Amino acid sequence: MSALKRVETIESDCCFCHSKSASSVCRTLDFCYETCSNEFDYVACDDCGHVYLRNRPTLDELGTIYPSNYLAYQYEEQLGSFINEVRNWVQRGKVSPIRKYAQHGDFIVDVGSGAGDLLDIVRRFGDPSWELVGVDFSEAAIHGLEQRGFRSISERFEECDWPFERSAGVIVMNQLIEHLEDPRIALRKARELLRPGGALIIETPALEGPDARIFRDRYWGQWHAPRHWNVFSAKSLSAAAEQAGLKVLSVEYIVCPFSWLHSLQYMLRDRWGWERLGRWFDVDHFVPLVAATGLDLIQRAFTSRTSNMRVVAQHP
Repeated sequence: MSALKRVETIESDCCFCHSKSASSVCRTLDFCYETCSNEFDYVACDDCGHVYLRNRPTLDELGTIYPSNYLAYQYEEQLGSFINEVRNWVQRGKVSPIRKYAQHGDFIVDVGSGAGDLLDIVRRFGDPSWELVGVDFSEAAIHGLEQRGFRSISERFEECDWPFERSAGVIVMNQLIEHLEDPRIALRKARELLRPGGALIIETPALEGPDARIFRDRYWGQWHAPRHWNVFSAKSLSAAAEQAGLKVLSVEYIVCPFSWLHSLQYMLRDRWGWERLGRWFDVDHFVPLVAATGLDLIQRAFTSRTSNMRVVAQHP
C-alpha cells in the first residue's frame, strides 16, 4: 500500500455529543479496495462512548474512496452470477419488514441504493402498487437505476429535496448510515420524509458480534476503512433514532458472512503476507461463503449476536 497516494483527511469530533476527547479503538488500512495508503484511526468518545473514524476523508475524496468497481454498483459483475443469485435469494428476506409497514401505493425509498439491486428484489416480490425510489450520489448508481426503470434522486440523502407530493411509507438504509458524516441529520431527514406510521428500516454493522471482538484491533471487516465513518451498537443507534423523534420498534441481529470473510482475508494478507490464501476468502468464492454463513448462524444461535443488525423505527 505504500505506493498508493494519501487522501486528504480532516480531524472529526463525536457527532453526537461534540466531545473532542476520545480513546483509540483501532488503527487500520483500506484493506478492501486499497484506494489510499493512509492509516485510519477509529476511536470511542470518552463522554458518550460512540465509535467513529477520527481522521475522516474530506468530501472531495469520495470519488477516490468509492472507486468505480465498488461492490454496490455492480454486484453481479463482482460476485459472479451464481453467488449473486444466492445473495438475491437471501435479499428476498428484506421484503418482509417492508411489507409489514408499507401501505398500498406507498413510496418505498432505498437510500444508498447503488444500482438498484434491492429495489429490483422489492419489485419482484413486493406489492406492485408501491412506488420505488433510489437515492444515491454516484453517477454509476444513478445510471444503473435509470436502466432498470426506477425513479432516482441524485443527491446525498441528508441534502435531498423530496420531489413527490406524497410522503414516503418506508425508507430503507441498508449498510448506509455508517457511511454518513452526521447520522443525526439523516435520521431527522427520514422522519421529515415519512408519513405518520411510516417506518425507517436500518441495517448496519454492530459492535456486539463475536467477530467484532476477535478482529477489533485492526482486521474487523466491518471497519471498512475509510468508508465507515460511524459504527454503532444497538444501544447507541436506538438512542440516536429516539433523539431524532422516531420510535424504535425492534432490534434484530442478522447473518452477515461477509464480515468473517473480509476479517480473515485481511489478517492473512497483512499479518502473515499470505496473499494467495487470503484472496481465497474473497466473497465470490462459494465454499468459504457457505462456511462463513454457517459460522455466523452458529454464533447467533449461541450468543444471540452477529456483527450486523436491523433496527426498525417508526414515525409516531
